[in-house]
Amino acid sequence: MNSLNKKLSLMLLVLFILTGVFLGLITRYSTVQYNHEITQRLNGSIAMYVAAEDPLIENGKYNEEALKRLAHQAMVINPTVEVYLLNNNGNILSHNLPEETVLMKSVALGPINEFMQPKSKRPLLSVDPRSPDNHKVFSAAKITNNGIDEGYIYVVLGGHKYEELANDISKNYVMRLALSAILAVIVLAFVIGTLILIKLTKPLTLLRNKVVAFQKSSYDSEKEVSYQGDEVNQLNQAFADMSQRIDKQLQQIKSADKTRRDLITNVSHDLRTPLASMQGYLDTLLIKQESMDAETTKEYLSIARKHCSRLGAMINDLFELSKLDSNVINPELETFSLSELMQDIALEFTHMAEQKQLNFNIKLLEGNTDVRADIGLMQRVLENLIGNAIKHTPANGQILIKLENKNDSFNVVIQDTGRGISQNEIPHIFDRLYRAENTSNESSSSSGLGLAIVKKILDLHHSKIKVISRLNKGTQFSFQLPLAS
Repeated sequence: MNSLNKKLSLMLLVLFILTGVFLGLITRYSTVQYNHEITQRLNGSIAMYVAAEDPLIENGKYNEEALKRLAHQAMVINPTVEVYLLNNNGNILSHNLPEETVLMKSVALGPINEFMQPKSKRPLLSVDPRSPDNHKVFSAAKITNNGIDEGYIYVVLGGHKYEELANDISKNYVMRLALSAILAVIVLAFVIGTLILIKLTKPLTLLRNKVVAFQKSSYDSEKEVSYQGDEVNQLNQAFADMSQRIDKQLQQIKSADKTRRDLITNVSHDLRTPLASMQGYLDTLLIKQESMDAETTKEYLSIARKHCSRLGAMINDLFELSKLDSNVINPELETFSLSELMQDIALEFTHMAEQKQLNFNIKLLEGNTDVRADIGLMQRVLENLIGNAIKHTPANGQILIKLENKNDSFNVVIQDTGRGISQNEIPHIFDRLYRAENTSNESSSSSGLGLAIVKKILDLHHSKIKVISRLNKGTQFSFQLPLAS
């Protein structure tokens, strides 16, 4: 019953059934009242004719034989009548029923007196002496002798025989016909109403399908999108979901815009510094070239070249990071030995470590260390991490490059005993152009994009980089790559 159309159809069916029952009850009540009124208006004078035919009570004594004869005549005209002789107090003196019939001892005179009023409303009901719980239409008249009221003739117009006939007809024909007619009307109305509901709810269903399809297409293919309830509830959930996602995307856009402005500011500052230095040394060479000796000229050119190299490295890092951000770079996965790659890269930095008098330790695994990844991008990750470790570790420090086997993955660890990073700065070290406050002057030639590039590359390989650091104690970077299947 998750469909709005089914819910509305069920509600419509229940409404039609209740309406049918209500109409059936109203129709039955109206029919009974109509029959009562017609019967009472047609037969209302029977009691008067019976009372005027023969004296039924004289001086307090009733003539039972005359009552039987007159009642028989009345029943010839209308077989359903039952005739009762009442005294002035409403007590039953005689009747035309079998002797063994159980009767009430008296009849209330209020409805009888109201009946005999000239403008009394019809139908009037009074008690049936044979059935105290039933009230039926009746006819009544006073019995008078010489101006003295002797009692009443009370005629029940719908007696026991009438009930038998009415019940028999209802069971065999009338009720079946009425129920069949009501059922046919309900079915017809339900079918027409259902068709109308389908027509009216079809645009809503189409809208729901489009919104849900849009939501599914907006998510990753691995994520299952499921909304519960009918079309209205599903639309409500989908719009709430879309609202949350739009709010989140707006926040991301605002954050990206702020990052872009900060990046432009930082890049402009960092690019301006080497450019200004190069321009200063080159201008000096141009102005004083005649008065400068060869050794000073060579020194100035070397410094300018150093700033030019820094500028080129920064531009290359910015270009690489922009390609990683725009998803232009797709990892070209291949199987290779991770130990061999780490060994080769470590050898490249051995000379740099010796110059700084660093203890360079390499602990790799023997045997099969094959992984499936982009070897060029992994080389860039290792170079950046090892290079940073060497730059930020003072003389006589230690650098550890280690490969560990963890379940179905290899854990790569680059650890140093450098200055470390404060806990407040760790969440920001992967931001573009971020430099820790305790960065040494020696590392000022860095572009500040190395760790950002490392994180982007590992994200492409569905791997996360972990950082453990303590100030003046050192830093450890680690990440995992799965075994090649």
